[in-house]
Amino acid sequence: MGYYVNPPNRSKEAFLAEKGIPAINPKWEDVPEGFLPVCLVDNGPFTAAGICYCEAELQCFSDPTDTRRRDFFMCTIEDLLRVSGDDFARWVGKKGLLKQ
Repeated sequence: MGYYVNPPNRSKEAFLAEKGIPAINPKWEDVPEGFLPVCLVDNGPFTAAGICYCEAELQCFSDPTDTRRRDFFMCTIEDLLRVSGDDFARWVGKKGLLKQ
């Protein structure tokens, strides 16, 4: 299971509208330093905003055989840390992705 955006005081959609930069068909090699792609997936009764923390995760969320509505955004890792869980924060720390 991956990492997800779950803001405590607003919807995922509101967070992405404010903090995300829309991205069309993002490629891993085009992800700017300090950012990660996020995929907002419409699952019918609910949405999920998955953090694409590696190339394989981005490929899974980009699967052309998946017919669910998906919108991609680029978000700063710093912003994502505020709206994701402790597991994501530990992963970011292990990878040394935040500049001190």
